[in-house]
Amino acid sequence: MNRHLTERRIRDQRPEIFLLPEILCNAGGVVVRYFEWAQDLQSFFRDGVEVMGKLYRILETAFKQTTTRARTRNLSMHTAALSLGIQRVHEAKKLRGLFP
Repeated sequence: MNRHLTERRIRDQRPEIFLLPEILCNAGGVVVRYFEWAQDLQSFFRDGVEVMGKLYRILETAFKQTTTRARTRNLSMHTAALSLGIQRVHEAKKLRGLFP
């Protein structure tokens, strides 16, 4: 059975259960890895407190944007996160063109 159909069925039957989209669950590791990559390129290193502060702000913003979109458009958290991602890719392609 399709995982998203199963999640939807659970959501419909149990609205008190909050499902966090996998993209938000995995985002912390991806963001910190980006920080490491950028620091290596610049030979500029931040301490753990600074990295955690930046990470927290990024994740908090992503969570708030996703919950706001889910609530205002009556979407699941998964669909809201997906639509935000698609919107950001669309905007980046519009700014940079198809082949930057």
